Amino acid sequence: MEESSSNESTGKKRQSLPASTKCQICGVPAIFSFYSVISCNPCKMFFKRNAELGQEAFKCDSNGNCEININTRHVCSSCRLRKCFTSGMKIEMIRSSYSQSNQIKRKRNKIGNLTETTCTAVCRLNELEQFPTLNLLRSDVSTLTVEQWNLLSNLSHCYDEHSGVTLGERFMNEQMSLPPKLRLKSGALIRYFKDSMEGTQLLYKNNQDFLSLSANDRSVLLNNTIKYTTGLSTNFIYHLIGLLSYPAFYYTVALITHPSIEPAAKCLAKIIQFDIIVMKLFLAIVSFSTINYTTYSNIPPINVLNIKQVLDIQDKYIELL
Repeated sequence: MEESSSNESTGKKRQSLPASTKCQICGVPAIFSFYSVISCNPCKMFFKRNAELGQEAFKCDSNGNCEININTRHVCSSCRLRKCFTSGMKIEMIRSSYSQSNQIKRKRNKIGNLTETTCTAVCRLNELEQFPTLNLLRSDVSTLTVEQWNLLSNLSHCYDEHSGVTLGERFMNEQMSLPPKLRLKSGALIRYFKDSMEGTQLLYKNNQDFLSLSANDRSVLLNNTIKYTTGLSTNFIYHLIGLLSYPAFYYTVALITHPSIEPAAKCLAKIIQFDIIVMKLFLAIVSFSTINYTTYSNIPPINVLNIKQVLDIQDKYIELL
């Protein structure tokens, strides 16, 4: 019953499109309709974050004549939001989805306490989902400095450009253009898994705070945290592009790992639906983590040389949550 309610809620604002289409805002390939308009995930989240602020919250330096495409969509928020509205995006659908989401969460809370499982650490992450992230940010506008807003904006743009979301959307677009029997075959999925995981390093290499560290500290952080950020980032992208809703995904995961992993993957799919801003911040925080997790290894641990600089950077991102 719960999954049925969730699917009905999602269907009202996202509809799968059988043919090859483009985002009506920036023109990149898109396979879903969000808020009544065919759009990509970055434009969907932009509208979700800014629609209720209204057009008057932004100012265009070019008298409202900016062209919006994949290369310029981050330049002028005013023209991008105007194009969202003129293309037909409906603000009331945002409010409707929030209301339905809250009803589903209340039903989940009545089920009772979860039994202890090996997914305890993952279940703790689910607690983040209970916070109304966007409302917290908006109510706290007065306490964020210009530098903090710039940091959040730069981090968001870095993720949108280098996380692999566009690669995932292109992959799904190509798959949906195939006959149903030829879609999402294990070979194609395995190749996509490899490409998406290899791309996680770009989040490090294009983060200015990461580049400000010494070569030794960059190497240590990358070696210690890449396995965690890769798992989080790729699974979140799979959620964004709708891949987690296909049984073929779980079949392939079980095929390349172990059948016992399939239930854990389905559990993760249900709780990874975080707000995208929270996920961007969380990935940055994990990227600068200096904690050496308890593992069995024959290789002695290597610590960063300037731990104060690393922790100062991590604190900047934590303060934005």
